[in-house]
Amino acid sequence: MMNVYQVVSDTNVGGAGRYLLNYVKHFNREHFKVTVLIPENSMLKPLLKDVVDITVIEVPFMADKSYDKRCVKAMQEIFSGEKIDIVHTHASLSARIAARRAKAGAVVSTRHCIEPPGRFPTSVVKGILNNLLCDVYVAVSDAVAQNLADCGIKREKIQTVCNGVEPVTKLSETERYAERNKRGILEDETVFGVFARLEEVKGHQYFIEAAKQFLQKGGRGKFLIVGDGSLMEELKKQAAGVPEIIFTGYVPDTATLLNITDVNVLSSRSEAMSLAILEAMSLGIPTIATNVGGNPQLVKPKENGLLTEFSDSGGMAEAFLKMAANKAFYKQCAEHAGELYRRHYTAEIMVKNLEKLYEEVANESK
Repeated sequence: MMNVYQVVSDTNVGGAGRYLLNYVKHFNREHFKVTVLIPENSMLKPLLKDVVDITVIEVPFMADKSYDKRCVKAMQEIFSGEKIDIVHTHASLSARIAARRAKAGAVVSTRHCIEPPGRFPTSVVKGILNNLLCDVYVAVSDAVAQNLADCGIKREKIQTVCNGVEPVTKLSETERYAERNKRGILEDETVFGVFARLEEVKGHQYFIEAAKQFLQKGGRGKFLIVGDGSLMEELKKQAAGVPEIIFTGYVPDTATLLNITDVNVLSSRSEAMSLAILEAMSLGIPTIATNVGGNPQLVKPKENGLLTEFSDSGGMAEAFLKMAANKAFYKQCAEHAGELYRRHYTAEIMVKNLEKLYEEVANESK
């Protein structure tokens, strides 16, 4: 039985939290024993309480901080005396230091985002430190693997294990029609949706401008902006006078809105490996995305979606028009999106690949 400790320092449920939830749902309970370390008052706690065969420990001085010397001490005490095979951290420098001090097996760390490499000489010092504190860095996409190398991580320490997600529950055609009708969406309207927090990095302003151009060129559609954030009021001003652009605000469960969406859109400046794309793919929904980060790994032009350049609202509007007007092309993209998800990006596939990595790393560290 391999003993694995998972460490997530975020108090909210972001990419790392969802990654963890998928892992604890699907890990091999015959071969792995799992302990989860989370901060006090983490939003993950109620989501983990009904998961069988795991132990959850709340750690002080950990909340939303990569490093705190008091947290290092607390985790070192937790690790000491335990026979641990893998400590898997998600952005927690404290956990990596504590694991090394406690000699707690192999240390694995996943990077869920793309980070700027930093400036010399600080970047060199950070690279040396990170290489010493970790046996393997897991990249959630090829773009993140390159980013880790750019940040000074040794190539031989980097392994790519792509994100995977649970399939979104699919509505029946009757249910889907009723939900669209309830929101005033007509049969000949194509629904484009952005599912992302309303922050600068997500590029919503270019999505809104593309929507305006699409409508000016005679396109018929609705544009859902699902989420909340600091740019809400600014974006609403930009969209004023265009009733086809709909702000939903924060929605705890976006499954229904995703089901009534025809085309998923990412207008981001930076993406590691978008969970929003994967969830759309699970429903067979094509994506129009910016050609950045991990997006090109998921979105194959002319197969399951289209790529545009960041900030190119005109190019995005043309992509909207193509998806809306060419029904045969849309159907092809939808079919390929679902096939690609089932072959490569389910939560089960991700966990299986991760556990294979654990076994390899644990054997190498003996």
